Amino acid sequence: MAKDLSNSPISNKLSITFFLIIMTYAFYVSCANFYERTNFSPRNTVRHYSGNEEMPNNESSYEYDENLLQKGFFFPKSYREIVEITHVHAFAIPLIIFVMSRILSMTLIRECIKITIYSVGFVGTIMNLSGPWLIRYKSDVFSISLIASYFFLGFCFIALISLPLYEMWFRSKEADM
Repeated sequence: MAKDLSNSPISNKLSITFFLIIMTYAFYVSCANFYERTNFSPRNTVRHYSGNEEMPNNESSYEYDENLLQKGFFFPKSYREIVEITHVHAFAIPLIIFVMSRILSMTLIRECIKITIYSVGFVGTIMNLSGPWLIRYKSDVFSISLIASYFFLGFCFIALISLPLYEMWFRSKEADM
């Protein structure tokens, strides 16, 4: 793979820059969505996935009711809802991180830094994908790991976006020599 993004043709730099800008916006919207639902609070995260009322033995007896939601009642996520959430995220998050990692691999950043960023992205992804399941079916304590996953992924995204942009547009050409 070609190294040194700073010497790439301007068309490559623009294409990568536009992609990274869109990914910045996408991650911001993802975090805003999670914040809107949970306020990054363990208690609200548990409420979002497990509901806020004692669940009866028959989970399917809950039906969506807008009036109950207006009164502050939160329904527990069903198995099907969590499968749907996981299905979308299990394809999207790893694919996005892979593409952004391939861009980072074209930089002159030290290998140990790249490995750290890739590892943090992997751990954050696993925590993010498993979080809803663990909260809903194991223990409320896993709400902390789901919240932490956003910070892990945030660190990863900041690095995967800012390092290539810096190298492409701001790194001094004299530093190459």
